[in-house]
Amino acid sequence: MTVLLIDQALRGEVGLAVHQPMGAGHEQALAQLAREFYERSDSHAETESLASNITLDDGDLIWRSGDGHDILFTVVDVSGTLLVRALEKSSEGWVTVADRPVDPRDAASTAHAVWQLISLLTA
Repeated sequence: MTVLLIDQALRGEVGLAVHQPMGAGHEQALAQLAREFYERSDSHAETESLASNITLDDGDLIWRSGDGHDILFTVVDVSGTLLVRALEKSSEGWVTVADRPVDPRDAASTAHAVWQLISLLTA
């Protein structure tokens, strides 16, 4: 069972979600956050290999957890609100499971929003 984490105000979204591509800076910022998290948590994860969990594909970031639980993150503009949208793969394709407001011009804050969603969705 998937828990929807979409903000109540966004459930009634009207209009088209327009893709806002992320770039290498977003990918690097997310990889850095992941390394810092695993170093602080004394996890036995190989922190240098964490970058291989992250793929930049056509302006979207994909987190591959290794257990088949992939999460796609895309930035969209919905009626003037910029969101990072998390999607999980289901039998019907990619399904939206969470949205968080972001400023995609700030790669570090966008990475923090993505990392929060990864933490929530993989817990």
